[in-house]
Amino acid sequence: MTERETLRLFVYGSLKRGEANHGVLGGARFLGVTRTASAFALSEIETFPALVPGDRAIVGELFEFPRARLPELDSFEGSAYVRCEISLESGAVATSYVARDASAGVPLAVSEWAAPIHR
Repeated sequence: MTERETLRLFVYGSLKRGEANHGVLGGARFLGVTRTASAFALSEIETFPALVPGDRAIVGELFEFPRARLPELDSFEGSAYVRCEISLESGAVATSYVARDASAGVPLAVSEWAAPIHR
């Protein structure tokens, strides 16, 4: 695939490798572990994390993802999240999903989300 056919996708929750919903990425190419710029925080919405404005660098994973599959991923993420471009600690830009309502959910005092033990 060419660079125009793919984008860099930053995931920070259940889409990460080893997590419950990673299969939704369907073979996207893993590029590495990375952090956002220090401009975010995490909230929890119905046991799932949501990226919101803040002052932390959030740990997540970067994937090469086919642009043609974005509608499928938008549908999976649902109405509580919106797709947008975010800045990474490296200065690069990636696509990610952030909370549609920045005040939604319960604020988390962490920079890296871990799945609940009871999954």
